[in-house]
Formats: sequence, C-alpha cells, structure tokens
Amino acid sequence: MLRLFYLSVLIIFCSVARAQELYVFTNPASNIPAKAIAAKVGMKTMRPYHAASGREFRFMPEVQVGITKELMLSGAVSFSNMFFQDAVSFESARLYAKYRFYSNDDVHKHFRAAAFAAGSWSNNPLVYQELNLEGDNSGVQAGLLATQLVNKFAATAGVSYIRQLEKNNKLFFGPAFSNEGIQYNLSMGYLLFPRNYKSYNQTNFNLYCEFIGFKNTDVNKSFLDIAPAVQFIFKSSTRLNLGGRYQLTGNAHRMANQSFFVSLEHYFLNALK
Repeated sequence: MLRLFYLSVLIIFCSVARAQELYVFTNPASNIPAKAIAAKVGMKTMRPYHAASGREFRFMPEVQVGITKELMLSGAVSFSNMFFQDAVSFESARLYAKYRFYSNDDVHKHFRAAAFAAGSWSNNPLVYQELNLEGDNSGVQAGLLATQLVNKFAATAGVSYIRQLEKNNKLFFGPAFSNEGIQYNLSMGYLLFPRNYKSYNQTNFNLYCEFIGFKNTDVNKSFLDIAPAVQFIFKSSTRLNLGGRYQLTGNAHRMANQSFFVSLEHYFLNALK
C-alpha cells in the first residue's frame, strides 16, 4: 500500500507540474497541484554599483496554495539590507493569483495558458527605473502566460503590465523615475535526469535558460537579462534552485546588473482536505 501511495503521488505531481517547467526566475502557465501547499524560502544577493564593497541580500519566504487545478494563490514577504539599509529588516509583502484558463494535454506534451495578477506593498522609496513587486516597489501587475511542453523540453512566454504605487513622500529624486512598464520573458527548461522514471526516490536534474526583459513605457529605458539556472527535485516534493541573472543589454537605472539566487521549496500534497 505504501508503494502504491508513493507511485500515485509521483504520477499526480508529474502530470500536473512537469519538472522541466518549474522555472527558477519566472512562472509557467501550469499551477501547483490542487489541494497542495508549497512552502518556499529564497535568497537573492548582489553587489550594487553604488557600494564600494560588500553585498546586499534579500530573503523571501513564500507560501503557495493550490485551490483547484485551475487556480492558485500565493503570499510572500521579504527582508533585506538593500536600499541603503545597514541591517536586514522587513521591507515588503506581496499577494499573487494565477488562473489557468486553457489546457490542451496529451501524452508527454501539453499547451497551457494562464492569466495572473499581483499586488505588493513595500517600504522602499522609488529609486530605480526597474520596477518589480519582489521587494523593490509598491504596485500592481497583471499579465498572461503560455507554456508548451514536449517530452523533456518546456518553453514559456509571458508578458505583463506593472505600475508602481509609491507615495510622493517616498520618492527619491535622482534619475528620471518611472511609473509603469512592460515586463516580458521567454523561459526554457530541459529535464536532463532521470532518463526514465522508475521510482519515487529518483532525483530530477533540470537545466534552465531564461530571458527576462523590461521596458518603461513613460521613460525611454529598458534592459534584457539572461538567467541560467539548475534545479534538483528530491522525491518529487522538494526543490533546490540555483541561478544567476546577467544583463545582456540595457540603459535603465538598476540596483545591479548581476545577481545570484538560491531557493528551497517543499510541497505538501493533499494538504487541503
């Protein structure tokens, strides 16, 4: 019975969220399994250009909930020593919702499309022309995602609109700041190991390459990053992600042009009875 339970969990998990589309920096159109809860903690670090030495860190605990197979919700907070702070302290909170409105599934392949929306509050001032809801800005975001999976390869394209909602007394008057922009990405993943699934205990090893871009719509600033990453999935329930982002081109005023990211995530399947 125990072996049957493990096999059932493996089949459910892999059929709903293929390993090669569990991207490190962006999201696929697929959701986490229905009735599941995922606990995640991530850490981003960079060496900002405005500091002569040292590094800045951001820690990001997050909880994701699979309401149904079409709808998932997540909530996250962040703590950092960024934005000229001397010590790590609380900086932001974020809510995210994704609805998968289309799915065409077949054996070893599928195409899915989803819409998402997010909102965040941050105590940071508006300093940079790069806008994001991962701790830097208070704002709202909405967009679309489309994922194609064929055998061991998956690709996702995404586009979204983001608008900052900072208060006037939090603005930092440096370079011309931006109120809104378009964020886009092309993310690709490949399941390298195992070659064939035989056991619940097999470790997945995935390779990723993501292209992440942003363009302000009210000032003529933009950038494009490449983000390679590796991922280990243990017993189909625990993920370890390691990756970096490197600017390929751009003229936007940013905190840093390079950063490193590591995260650990665990799934509690059937946690919601």
